[in-house]
Amino acid sequence: MMPVGTTAHTGTAGGRLPGPGAAAVAGTAAGDARACLAADDLTAGPCEAAAGAHGDLTWLLHRCAQRMRGALDEAARDHGLSGARDWIVLSAIAAGPRQTQLALAHSLGLDKTTMTSLLDRLEATGLVTREQDSRDRRARIPGLTEAGARVQQELIGARDRAEAEVLSQLGADEQRVLRAMLSRLADGPANDPKAAGSCM
Repeated sequence: MMPVGTTAHTGTAGGRLPGPGAAAVAGTAAGDARACLAADDLTAGPCEAAAGAHGDLTWLLHRCAQRMRGALDEAARDHGLSGARDWIVLSAIAAGPRQTQLALAHSLGLDKTTMTSLLDRLEATGLVTREQDSRDRRARIPGLTEAGARVQQELIGARDRAEAEVLSQLGADEQRVLRAMLSRLADGPANDPKAAGSCM
């Protein structure tokens, strides 16, 4: 199975390299794959072709994650957030331990600028406060307000309902097996450096 966005090429008679037409085909396939990953509707057109008739694992995982993320984004917006990422940050703050916003950014796989902008927005809406770190005056430690804690808790139930709706076509045993297998794939082998990254 080839990765999304690649096409197989074979030489012509006499070992000659493929002509410009083959390069154009490769460029089109790669462009189709990029368009597919950015699209809202992945059920037809270049997305179907890039998926290799739904046999590409990368495509399948991306599509499932997109459906789940869409459901959680909608639930988060219903609670006044901009999307699921806001809720993930609120949940990380709620879970502790207390840490600077830079440390929080590192733990979630976000860059400093993105985290600062996100916390600015959450603070402006009254969901987060930021206190000066007693050990470093330049650093700020985010915490939840009462309203922030309430929204974070309410979204746990909203997340569970969204997940249940998406997974409703699977039986209970299938859901348990799916979660177990995805957990193993997400964790990866012990000490795998590629396992690190953004959780958003």
